[in-house]
Amino acid sequence: MMQFKKQERFYHVYEQQNFFSGITIVCSWGTFDSNHGGYKYIFCDNMQEVNLILEEIKKTRLKRGYIIYGRK
Repeated sequence: MMQFKKQERFYHVYEQQNFFSGITIVCSWGTFDSNHGGYKYIFCDNMQEVNLILEEIKKTRLKRGYIIYGRK
């Protein structure tokens, strides 16, 4: 799990196994002070694909001014 924040905004990324012998990346975003936000699922076939996507998400979030505030 990676968690990013920028002022009142957040972007969280989770990994979970899916029923099709793959891995799903769940991305959720929104603001800390309201119920507005959204989510998306990214389906991956293996950990190599997961690692590439997570690195790209991290690069994009940091470029947009987010900071990492939690990682497990």
